[in-house]
Amino acid sequence: MNILSILPSFSKIIPLTKSENNKPFHAGEIYFLWEGLTAGYGLVSVAETYLMNTEESEIHFLLESLVKETYMKRINLLEKILKKEGFTVPVRPASKLLQGKPGVGQEVKLNDDEIINNLIAWGQVTLNQDAKAVGAITRESVRKVFTDLLFDNMKNYDMIMDLAINRQTFIPAPPATAKDNSLNMDEVARLWEEIHFRHISVINLTVYLSNTKDQELIKLLKRALFEVALPQLDQIETMLKKEGFTVPTRPADRLEQGPPGQVSKINLSDNEILGVLLTAAQIAIMYHVRAYSLAIRKDVKNLFRDFTSTEVEDYQKLIQLTTQRHTLDNPPVVTSRHG
Repeated sequence: MNILSILPSFSKIIPLTKSENNKPFHAGEIYFLWEGLTAGYGLVSVAETYLMNTEESEIHFLLESLVKETYMKRINLLEKILKKEGFTVPVRPASKLLQGKPGVGQEVKLNDDEIINNLIAWGQVTLNQDAKAVGAITRESVRKVFTDLLFDNMKNYDMIMDLAINRQTFIPAPPATAKDNSLNMDEVARLWEEIHFRHISVINLTVYLSNTKDQELIKLLKRALFEVALPQLDQIETMLKKEGFTVPTRPADRLEQGPPGQVSKINLSDNEILGVLLTAAQIAIMYHVRAYSLAIRKDVKNLFRDFTSTEVEDYQKLIQLTTQRHTLDNPPVVTSRHG
C-alpha cells in the first residue's frame, strides 16, 4: 500500500468551497499554525548549527536537505496562511551558515553521533506536534497542509533513523525476546498499548451502533469498526503472535444484544456519539504517530504508518459529517483582520 497515495484524494472527501476562506480561524487552529511555524524556525536554527559543527559529507547532505525542505514545505506555507489571516509572523532567525566554514561554527562542538541523536529527538517532537495539529484543525485546506507535513516528516525521520542505525549511533530499547531481529521492548509496549486501545474502540463502536437508528451514522460506525478497528486489531495480534506472545482475549460481541437504540438504559444522542468519535480519532492519530516514531523495525514502522494513514482518512469522514450537521464544537474564532 502506498501510504502517501491517499493524500491527494482528501480534497475529494470534503470539497473546498469559497466560503471556507471567509471564515475566521478558531483559536486552536491559530495555536497549531503558530507552533508549527516556530517549531520550523527552531529546527532550521538547530540544523544549521549542526551543519557548522561537522565536516562529514553524509551528515551535511542530510542537514542541508532538511533545512531546504523545512523552509519550502513548512515555513513558507505557514507564514503565508498566517499573513493572509492578518497576523504578523515572527522574524526569521538569522542564518548560522554565515558564521564561518563548516566545523568551526561553535567553540563547544558536538560530535557526529550527538548531532544524529539530537535530530532524532527533534524529529519525534515535530511528528507528534503535527499529529496533534491534524486532529485539532477543522478547516480542510489547513488540515491538508499539516497532513502533508506529517507524512513528509515521516520520510525525513526515516532517513535520519536509517543513518543512525547504520552507524550504530542510536541505542534502541533491549530486545523483547531471544529471536534474531526481535521486536524490542519499546515496540512491544507500543503494540500492547495499541491492542488495548483497539479493544476499547471495538467495545465503544459496538455500543454506539446499538445506541442509534441514524442510518448515516450507522454507516460511519460500521466503517470505523469493520474497516479500521478490527483490521488493525488483526494486524497487531498477528505481529505479537509471530513473536511468541499470547495476546489478550478480545471483548465480547455486543452487536446482537438488543435492537438499535435499546441496548442501554442511558442512551447517547447521535451528536454525543459523533463528539466521542472525533475525540477518539484525534487520540488514535497521536497514538499511532508516537508508536511510529519509537519503532525501529521496518515492518513495525510501516504498520503504524499505515494505521496513521487509515485513521486520518477516517477522521476526514467524521469531520465531514459533523460539519454537515453543524455539531462541531470548535474553540472561539480569532482573527487579526480588520473589517
